[in-house]
Amino acid sequence: MTYALAGLTLLAAITLANALLTAAVVKRWRTAVARPAAPAAAPAGPPALAVQEGERVPEFTLSTPAGEITTADLAGHPALLCFLRPDCGPTRESLPGVQRWAEAHTPAGARVLAVVNGAPDAAGPLLEAVAPFTELTATEPPNGPLATLFGVRHHPTFVLVGADGTVQETGIGNGSLTALDLVTTAPTTDPATLGPASPDPATLEPVTP
Repeated sequence: MTYALAGLTLLAAITLANALLTAAVVKRWRTAVARPAAPAAAPAGPPALAVQEGERVPEFTLSTPAGEITTADLAGHPALLCFLRPDCGPTRESLPGVQRWAEAHTPAGARVLAVVNGAPDAAGPLLEAVAPFTELTATEPPNGPLATLFGVRHHPTFVLVGADGTVQETGIGNGSLTALDLVTTAPTTDPATLGPASPDPATLEPVTP
């Protein structure tokens, strides 16, 4: 009789333990099912700037060998802002297109602003390369004030501004700006006819501090 009672007691204890364990598992399962799914990661895409097409170009002041240039000085003139880097292959490859654009448009009053993001002692050759088509040049660190204002993280980066002060087109990487490609076959002075182009990651150089 004693052994039978002990056996029943042990069986009851095991049954209770199983019941408690089952209840805990069910509770955890219900919690997991009720928990909202983690948001999906944003799809990878081309890098974006802080300025977008159709927006007003932000206010800035740029000190150049030709004097200070401000956003107000560009009023009434189409302008091509080029963010370049001395040790960047795609930057060097993009210069012929920039020069063609300058030669096609600056006679009618357009401006080309070249911002070299790099150490001053390394900027000399690049400044000499752009000198034939613009005096509006400046050198600042990779994360300098103007690069930060426009959200530049890769080189070369281009911002085409219309005569009305709105951003007409942006490009990141060599060959990314339609305006430069169009000049090779059919020069135009109407930025409104230019469309955006997606950058090729192979043509990008990221900013390095």
